[in-house]
Order: sequence, then C-alpha cells, then structure tokens
Amino acid sequence: MSFDEDIIFDKIKKMEPEKASEILISILLTSDEWERRAKAIDNLISCEDKNHFNEIKSTYLNESHSEAKIKLIELLSKCYQEDGVLFLIPQYKSETDWKVRKEMIEAAVGTRKADVISFLIEALGDPNSEVKKSAIIALGNIKSKDALKPLIELLKFRNEEILDSLINAIIKIGKKVDIQDIVKHLQKADLNVKKSLPIIIGKIGDLNAVDALINLLKDENPIVRKNTINALEKLIKPINKQFRSLIDMLNDIDLEVKNAAISVLGSIGSKKAINPLIELLKDENDKIRKNTGKALEKILMKSKSFNIVYDLLKKRNIIARREAVKLLSAATGDSDALRILIRLFNSKDSRIRRLAYNAVLKITENKVDNLILEGLKAREWQIRKFSAKILGEIKDENTIDLLLDLLNDSKSGVRRAAADSLAKISTSKVLNKTIAFLGDSDWRVRRSAVFILTRIGTDQALEPLITCLNDEDVYIKNWAAKSIGKRKGIKDIQPLVELLKSKDPKTRISAAKALAEIGNKKALKPLISALGDDNWDVRKEIEKALKLIDPNWMKNL
Repeated sequence: MSFDEDIIFDKIKKMEPEKASEILISILLTSDEWERRAKAIDNLISCEDKNHFNEIKSTYLNESHSEAKIKLIELLSKCYQEDGVLFLIPQYKSETDWKVRKEMIEAAVGTRKADVISFLIEALGDPNSEVKKSAIIALGNIKSKDALKPLIELLKFRNEEILDSLINAIIKIGKKVDIQDIVKHLQKADLNVKKSLPIIIGKIGDLNAVDALINLLKDENPIVRKNTINALEKLIKPINKQFRSLIDMLNDIDLEVKNAAISVLGSIGSKKAINPLIELLKDENDKIRKNTGKALEKILMKSKSFNIVYDLLKKRNIIARREAVKLLSAATGDSDALRILIRLFNSKDSRIRRLAYNAVLKITENKVDNLILEGLKAREWQIRKFSAKILGEIKDENTIDLLLDLLNDSKSGVRRAAADSLAKISTSKVLNKTIAFLGDSDWRVRRSAVFILTRIGTDQALEPLITCLNDEDVYIKNWAAKSIGKRKGIKDIQPLVELLKSKDPKTRISAAKALAEIGNKKALKPLISALGDDNWDVRKEIEKALKLIDPNWMKNL
C-alpha cells in the first residue's frame, strides 16, 4: 500500500462514521488488492459499522483469500454479533481452510443461542485438532449442559493434543450440573473414559460422587485405580466410613497404585493411616519405603507425637529401624527424639549412625543443644565422634575449648572428628591454640594439630608446619611435608631437602612429593644426589619429582 493511500485512510478515519463506512464498503467491494481490502475491513471494525450487513455477507461469500475471510469473520462477529455468527454457521461445512473454520468457532464464543451451541457440538468432529480444541474451549466457556455428553464421548479417543482442554471444559460444565450426569458415564465399559473421569470428578469436588469413586477402586485397570485414589484426596474425610477403602489400597498389587494411596493418605494426614503405613516401612521396594516415609512425616508433624516411631526403633527389622530414624528428623524441638538419636550414634549399623547424624542436624536447626555437649563426654566413642562432627557443622565458637579437649582422646576417630570440626570453625583462636599444640608432649595432640593446620590451609596455618619436619613422629613429618608441598610459594626448601636423608623411606617419599609440588629448580641437585637411594619406591618417587620440576633434568647430571 502506497504512502498516499495511508493518508487517504487517515482522512477516512476522521470522517463521520456513516460517511466513512460508505467509502470503506466501496473500497471493499471494488478493490482487487488484498492489502487495501484488509485495511478497509480494519477500519470498518474500528468505526463499528452497523449498516452494511448484506454487503459484508455478500463480500464474504465471494471471497477466496483465507486471510481476508478471517478479517471479515472478525468484522461480522464484532459489529453484527449474533446475526453475524448465525450467518457464518452454514458456511462452516464448505470451508476447506482450517484456520478460517477455527476463526468461525472463536467468533461464536459468548453466544448462547441453541443454533450456536449445536454448531460448536458439530465442530467437535472437525478433522483438525486445532479446530476441535477451539470448539472444546468454546463449549467449556459457554458451560452448556447439552455439550456434556458429546465432550465425554471425545474422551474415548484419548487424543493427547486436546485432552487437557477437553478435561478442563468438562470440569467447567460439571460444576454447573448435577454430578450424577457425569457419574453415570462411569458405568460404561470404555477404558479411556474411566481413566479420565476420576480426574474430572476430583477437580469438580462434589462430595456426592464419593460412593461412585469408591466402587471404581475395584476396577481391574491400575491407571483407573490410581486416578481414582488421587481424586479422593480432596473428597474423602477420615471420619467417613469409606476412608477404610482408601487404606485398603495400600495392599494393591500395582506399585504405582500403592504409591498413590501412600501419598494421598499422607496429604489427608489422619492418624488412622499411621499403623498401616508403618508396616510398609519394611517393604523391599525402595520407592515404596521412601514415599511412605514422606507420608508418615507429614502425619507425624501434624500430630506432634512420635511415640510410635520410638517403638519402631525397638523392632528387629533393620529396614524399618532405618526408616524410623529418618522420620525422627521431623521431630524439631523434641528433646526425647534428640536423646534417642544421639544414642543411635553408637548403633552397630553404620547407615543408622549416618541417618541419626543427619536427623540431629535437621532437628537442632543449626543450634548447639546441651544434649550434644553431653555427647562429647559419652562413654561410647562413636557418640563422642558424631557429637564432635555436629559441632563442626554448627560452627559455634563457644564450643572450641570443648573440641580442643578431645584432641587427646584415646580414639583416633574422635580426635579426627574434633580436629576436622575445629578446622571448619577456623578462627584466630583455633589457629593460635593449634600452633601452640605443635610443641605438646602428647603425639596424639601434635598429630591432631598438624591435621587442623593442614585442613585450614592458609599461609598463616602452614608456615608453622616447617618446624614439624624435625618431629620424631614419622606421621607428623609426612603430613607436614605433604601440606608444605601444596604451597607453591615456599622459598626455603632446605627443611624438605634434609628429609631426603631421613631413615624412614615413607618420609623420604613424602619429601620428594612435596619438592615436586613446590616445583623449585633448586631441588634438582639434591634430588639427583638421592637417586642412589637403596629403596626402589623412593627412587621411583624421586624420578617422578625430577620430571615434574624439569622434564630435561638429565642435562644436570
């Protein structure tokens, strides 16, 4: 369209509506150019033409361009409303372009005349899915009871392209009609209908459908049973006599159905479901146990009573006991639960110990509890160990001295846990105390101090480790050497060079590895001198170190 024509249409817009309509109709009837006709239609819509219905109908009947037809449909539906829609209905059958048919259907939305509803119902049989979907949506918005049966009939075909729209449309209509008008379709044998209707009934939320759904729990198809269970979640109450039917579904042979029953019972949250669910904690299927644990956690958090879980911990079945420990993680603020979990740190089952540790972290909510502090003094070393580990996760500076006291514990696992926790807290107090411990007469304390400094890993933490290279304890020497080797900026390598002369081959290996990590070429000559070591493992490590420091090290021979 030319610039001049744009000016002409701008002038037409400024005219009186009646005069503007006459000119626009003339353009529409006489122009052979599509863009000009489209512009005329747009302007007729804007000026809300009311006087040229017959001319527009005639234009539509003679129009072959699909986009023009779509614009004319918009004009007819907006400016002539019901009369325009009623004119379009007979044109539907002869229209070959699905986009035009779709526009006809969308134009009919909001018109409640019987002829229009019949037209939309007829359009449910359209071969094009997009057109069919538009008809479904339109009928759902109109909420006509007459459309209910044909819409339900469409469920038989299980067309995934339209299924969501179909279900939503039936729900909209279902909320306006007697629920029995939908329930009666459950008696039919079609499987796809029985799969979808429980979902629809559940979303409608009419309690009068509960008995029909309960009967459907016996259906031979597991998808029907599963969908029915999910539908009952919002409809059934623990006080209802039908509630037992839902609990019975925990025994269903299909795992998906059983899982659906577990989840729904957890959401309903009734104590009546606790004992049946407890039995499923022994199930061999991991997914069943996991889902059951989640359901029980919801119920127990609601009831605030964990006595049944305490009883479960006394059972012989190890799987059930493990699941019980997981459940106690929901017992926030329950001192009895915390006390039991801390005692479980000493369980013979490593998984129970680990689960108890995770549960304690969860229920203490990152706060130090006196029961944890008491655990540091427990007779059982596993309890001392896990209590120390928990303090490392909490990182409370007030517990530093208590952890330092554990560095001379008789059990290495406790010492290691305390040292690891102190490294995580990593304050100046921890650093200064640890450096002071490097001179302690107790080898256990010195080892723990080296471990802490290694884990902290800062320059300030690693520099004191150089003094440990002369320690009489071979482990302390080796750990110190490895840690120093990780610091690329070490300038004085002489203490490590001296370790190449150590009587202990493990210390010589640690020194070679450390020198390789540092990468200082000053280490080449002492390493070459040590190539005559009488230990094969040492010689091998020295050769590796030389290659890492300088691939052409042999030129120094």
